This record gives sequence, C-alpha cells and structure tokens, in this order.
Amino acid sequence: MVPSVTTILTVARTGSRVVRALIRPAHRGGGRSGLGDVRELGHDPWLRPEGAGGLRRQASRLAQRGAGLGKLALQGVLGAVVFLPLLLIFGVLFALGFDPAGWLLGVTLLLGLLGLVRTAVRAVRLMNAPDEELNPETSRAALPATLQADETTLLGTLRTHERALPPASRVAFHAAVIATRDALRVSADDIMLGRDAFDVRQAAREDIPELLETYRTVPSTPANEAELQRQLGLIEGRMAAVIQDRNAQRGRVLKAHGRYLENKYLEKSEAE
Repeated sequence: MVPSVTTILTVARTGSRVVRALIRPAHRGGGRSGLGDVRELGHDPWLRPEGAGGLRRQASRLAQRGAGLGKLALQGVLGAVVFLPLLLIFGVLFALGFDPAGWLLGVTLLLGLLGLVRTAVRAVRLMNAPDEELNPETSRAALPATLQADETTLLGTLRTHERALPPASRVAFHAAVIATRDALRVSADDIMLGRDAFDVRQAAREDIPELLETYRTVPSTPANEAELQRQLGLIEGRMAAVIQDRNAQRGRVLKAHGRYLENKYLEKSEAE
C-alpha cells in the first residue's frame, strides 16, 4: 500500500529534526549566576572572542589609533607651515639689527616647543588609551560616576589578566567578572551602602584585582589553577545572590503596583 503524501512529509520533517539534534553542538547550561551563559564568548561585548572576531577588533582598534595619530601629524604639519616662516622672518629682522624681533623670535620658539610637547603628550596618551575609550560601543558615559569608575576598574582588570590565563581559568574569570558587572548595575540605585552593595563594590575594586595579581605570582600548577577557579566561583556565587535578590525585589514591586492598579480601577468599575 502506497503511503500518503502527508505521511511522507511528516516522516521527513521528523527525520530532519533528529539529524539537526544530532549534529547541533551540545548546549552549555547557564553559569551559577543565573545570568545566561556568560561563559560563551561573543554573547557579551566585554568578552573578546578569539579567532577572526578578535583579529577584526584588534584591526579596528589599530585603525582608530592610526587615525588619531594621523590627525596629530596633520596638525603638526599645519603648525610647522605657520611656525617656520615666522621663525625665518623674525630671524632675518633680528640679524638686521631690529631688536624687538629677538623677543618675537624667543616667543615663537617657546610656542613651538610647547606645541611640540603637547603633540607628543597627546600621541602617548592615544597609544596608551584603553580599548573602551577608543570604542564607542563600550562607552559608559551615561552611567553614574561611581558605577562608571567601578566598571572601568573591572574592565581594566579583565583586559589585563584574561590573556594570561589558561582556558579553564579564563572561563571562570569571565563568569566572575560579568556577574560582578551585572551586580554593580543592579545595586547602583541603592541609597544606603548595605552589605550587598559593599560586597559588590569590594569585588570590583579589590577582591578580583588582588586575586588575579596574587595568582600571577605563584607557579602555574593544577592545584593553584583549581584554587583560583574555586575563589572565582565564590565571587561569582555571591554576585549571583545579589542579582537574584534585586530581581526578586523588583518582582515584588511590580506585583505591588499591580495590586494598586486593581484596587484603583476594579473597585471603581464594580461601583459603577
């Protein structure tokens, strides 16, 4: 008996689903923080993906630095176009015995030296500028000053230490940093500096940087790697607890607002 077209299509769809399920990479569960899978690179702009994505970001940063240096070089050329003729004119006048030209020559040389120093300082700052200052995508200018400073410190710690860590420890480090960043954001509105807000700020300002600095002074052994991952897990777990508590508080506020609206509008509707 020839099977119907509907039966054939159903079997084909089922088979394709099974094949996709078999070839799909295993899904990694969310971290302990409950923040989604922060351990997957590329899901968060703070985490640098390796490979082609990392090369593209590096090329973009180099292009931005090159453009900045090009602007400085252009300013230097324009300054020289103005500076050198004045220097020549005042030098000739001074050689001809026009005494005020000597003062003008000295002032011109001083201004030229100050301009040269200023250009050099700006070039050094541009070369040493953190990546987040070059990339508008990671700009946090709209954040409160304290939160912005703490996030800048945390991001600096991430950029300083992530490449020196082996893969397993880097995963734990990324998870702890992203959990701390999110905990900073959910506790930023705390009016009083309670235990949660204090722990979050200490994690960003001292605990994580000091842990990584200490780790880099010890030999890279399996025992030290395991201890680093354990301590990073402690930090991530504490940050996850803060986030979960704040989310629960906001959920209660939302429900309370719903009860307020019910009392406000449902009672009026029933009265009418």
